[in-house]
Amino acid sequence: MRRPVLFPVLVLLGCGGRDPSSPFDDGTDSMPTTATSTPTATTSADGTTGSPKLDVMDGGNTAGDDGGGACPGVNGDAILSGTVYAPNGQIPIAGAVVYFTPDPPDPVPQLVYCLDCIELTCDDPYALTEPDGSFSFDTHAGSGYLVVQKGQFRRVTPLELSEGSTALDAALTTLPDHNDPASGLSIPRIAVALGDHDRLEHSLAKLGLGDTSIDGYEEELIAGTEPFDVWDNSPQQDLPGSLGDFAQLVSSPVLLEQYHIVFVPCSLQAGEYPAVLDDPIVLDNIRSWVAAGGKWYVADWSGEAIDKPFGQYQTFWKRQDSPTVAQWQDQDWLDLGHYDPLGTVLDPELLAWLQALPPALADINPQNDPTLDPLPTLGMLPQLQTVYAYSGIRELASVMVDDGMGGTVDVGHKVWIEGEGSATWGVPPPGQQHPLTISAEYGCGRILFTAYHTVEGRSYVGLTPQELVLMYLVMEIGVCQTPYEPPPPVG
Repeated sequence: MRRPVLFPVLVLLGCGGRDPSSPFDDGTDSMPTTATSTPTATTSADGTTGSPKLDVMDGGNTAGDDGGGACPGVNGDAILSGTVYAPNGQIPIAGAVVYFTPDPPDPVPQLVYCLDCIELTCDDPYALTEPDGSFSFDTHAGSGYLVVQKGQFRRVTPLELSEGSTALDAALTTLPDHNDPASGLSIPRIAVALGDHDRLEHSLAKLGLGDTSIDGYEEELIAGTEPFDVWDNSPQQDLPGSLGDFAQLVSSPVLLEQYHIVFVPCSLQAGEYPAVLDDPIVLDNIRSWVAAGGKWYVADWSGEAIDKPFGQYQTFWKRQDSPTVAQWQDQDWLDLGHYDPLGTVLDPELLAWLQALPPALADINPQNDPTLDPLPTLGMLPQLQTVYAYSGIRELASVMVDDGMGGTVDVGHKVWIEGEGSATWGVPPPGQQHPLTISAEYGCGRILFTAYHTVEGRSYVGLTPQELVLMYLVMEIGVCQTPYEPPPPVG
């Protein structure tokens, strides 16, 4: 039996299956793992452990715990090189996998699913992209399929490869902007719960998921071009084509299972969380969907949407914790007063990618109104100026689950970015660092929370630093993971 060599890179390959006859049939009674590998550590609460590893088979010999280079790679007669880009064709993608294979990969399931990690052998030609999105690898000339993938974004292209070096056109290495599995184009199925203060639909369009129009210094989604669904829960905003409201979506397992990612931006119902989140059946729906492989993104004033179903993962500062604001004394809300915390990027891969972005992406001010205050830039890395934070994470908990081998593993939050508290309101306490961007694992899925808005309070052209971080995380949380049994709910 061949033994796996585990290289310290993120897994970006693979599609698992599910029973389409039953919502959320994620196989949690017997969750799948990679067939020939042992489960590897997931991200821990302090973010110190690594993600699952890519299995590379060396024909029987392992190189030790660190992979050590025992797998020499392909010595072929052709070389493929290029750069992988986001769907908008402009933003380079780090950590994407590119490989050339004689057979196309299995189709991506169109309902929520458990993403299994798959194996590549030492005979399989592949590369992982650098922080600037570039790659190069040896392969063999002939007919095959070029696969470019990051998380649940994938492009598969039939290719006749000649001997020698081939620099691939960007059209072959740009991740798709719409879902067309029959043509080899796959993106995650996305639902956006339209919020009052966080126009996430514009950010997704700027990433390439929809067309945008620029009017003066405003860049916004052209309604009807978005490849995602909108569930309108906002009395202040409107987008034609809404399928219903947020309460309908989370109340129905059949509706939820249609999506791979659900975005719950700030804020639902003018700053109040919807009463539907007090329904234990709804909370079970959300947990079951995430456990089956769903990705649940929550921002800022919608904090109850993560606190209610996943309360054992984190606690929040509440308004009643502030003795300096008398009118808040009788409140128990998670939303706080506005503050703009200066953050620090903690994750080295995220930092390397931000540092590698070209100047036009690192600073969008030249494209915007020079008479207004400048927008944040990436000029202070590893510090990153975030804006429009209205919530605070008070504490992260270790969430220990059975690792399937007689031990336990922590699937609690990883901190991507931390930042200062609020001198104005006193909560989060100033002079201390607090988590601003966090993610954790739950069964086959992930939960993600940002203490700040994704979109800033004015219209502008281009993507701000925190929108770029969102794009990175949307790709990153889609990669496969070891599907440990989820922890039991609390309360």
